[in-house]
Amino acid sequence: MVAKLDVHDVAEPSRSRATLFGPFDIILTAGLALVAMYLAATESLIWVPFVFGAIIGLSALLVRWPDGAIFGLLVAGSVPRWFFPVSTWNAKPEHVVVAACGAIVLLLTACGIHKWKRLEKADYLLLAFLAENYLSSFVFSPEPASTLRWSLLQTLAVSPFFVIGQLITTKEYFDRVMGWWLRVGTLAAVFGILCYFSHLLFGTSVGVTSFFYLGFIVGAHGSLWEPNIFGSYCTCFAVMNLYYYLADKSRNVWYMVAFALSTVGLLLSLARQAWACLILVGGSILLYHLRHSLGPRKTHRRASHWKRLVLALAGIAVALSVALFVVRDLSERLSTLSLTEVQQDPTLIRRTGLIVLAIQDIQKHPIIGLGSSSFQLLYLGEDDSYQGAGEAWLGTLFFRIVHDTGVVGMVFLGWFIINLGRRAWRLLSLDDSPYVGVGALLAGAVVMLIAYQLTDASTLAFTWIHLGLLAVGIRIAEHDSAVLSSKALHPVLAA
Repeated sequence: MVAKLDVHDVAEPSRSRATLFGPFDIILTAGLALVAMYLAATESLIWVPFVFGAIIGLSALLVRWPDGAIFGLLVAGSVPRWFFPVSTWNAKPEHVVVAACGAIVLLLTACGIHKWKRLEKADYLLLAFLAENYLSSFVFSPEPASTLRWSLLQTLAVSPFFVIGQLITTKEYFDRVMGWWLRVGTLAAVFGILCYFSHLLFGTSVGVTSFFYLGFIVGAHGSLWEPNIFGSYCTCFAVMNLYYYLADKSRNVWYMVAFALSTVGLLLSLARQAWACLILVGGSILLYHLRHSLGPRKTHRRASHWKRLVLALAGIAVALSVALFVVRDLSERLSTLSLTEVQQDPTLIRRTGLIVLAIQDIQKHPIIGLGSSSFQLLYLGEDDSYQGAGEAWLGTLFFRIVHDTGVVGMVFLGWFIINLGRRAWRLLSLDDSPYVGVGALLAGAVVMLIAYQLTDASTLAFTWIHLGLLAVGIRIAEHDSAVLSSKALHPVLAA
């Protein structure tokens, strides 16, 4: 039986709902148009491109969340050389991106979309260190307004550590982000190399620095703040790629190519602490893999690992040959690593003088320090004979921390470093440790720890991006180890 539909029973659509815009929409659009016309006629519209840029940037961060946010952090942290003025503040891309990512994470958490990850001991230690920056900047600072502002910038630089901890939760995603980090670092090294070649061929000045006190020798800094930091950055990625090449079972040649490119970049920076770190940390990586891979039970791996070792040494030789051929003064710069030359080095004498001044201040305020970056407020121009014109900058990490935050701040930061290092080494001490990313990041962190005693870059975001990835890798590895141990102890329950 088929039912008949009466035409009088059909409900026709409401005419008022069929229109595209209602009265309120039309009034609002007309009002906004009038406001835009008024602003165009009476105000400067310099801010318009920045607004559109901010909208585009925010949209990019939200692409395939959290992929866009994390990739944006990695890139922004690798280009601290460029900034734009906002009032009296020079805003770097890393400041804007990390503030946006943090705000998005907090908003999603408040809306119940993101589940807040529980903080660990390392997180609390780092938060205590940041709090000590504000306390010292408020209590004993020679200029509280300046040091409190620098404390805020320090907080922005450290924030990627917490953002990354909230966004990366699985080993698969961690390995994926590590691939991005290695590629971003290698591209930054390549950019510095291209800047150097561009200077040689065309006389450009982008991405290079002329050392006037070394006879106007040119060193590459690429997208990083200055050559010493660029050298430390490249060394960090060189040792990470070396670690991956020796540990990864896939034998990916990409890691050796990236290692060679990063090595060329650190050589062109003319940063001697970077060269020393490559020798020390790179050599330690080789010894570590030889000890763990060529034991009495692993004789079948000897040929494979000796082949990798030979290729690694060949990569170093090729990178050094290229750099010696390109840089006329590199051999002379290498000779300054000798003990007799180091003792007469003007930069070492200057740094020693700055440390002496810092010790004098530390003796007066040893407990909580004088505030974030307060050293440059105390020694300017003619008052600092070691610095010359401009602001004095204390580039030695531990002395700067004690000067700015006192013994209290140094205890918090030192405890934080020891906590991460001890946990990472415990994971790597396991036989056939599968945590390649943790080992590579630990090697890079050791480079930072050594290099920052001469040129500190802990106020830049890429340092805390790196440490954030290390903390996440450790947390995931410890969780996986606990799960495997539980299954081994209780096979019936695991099944």
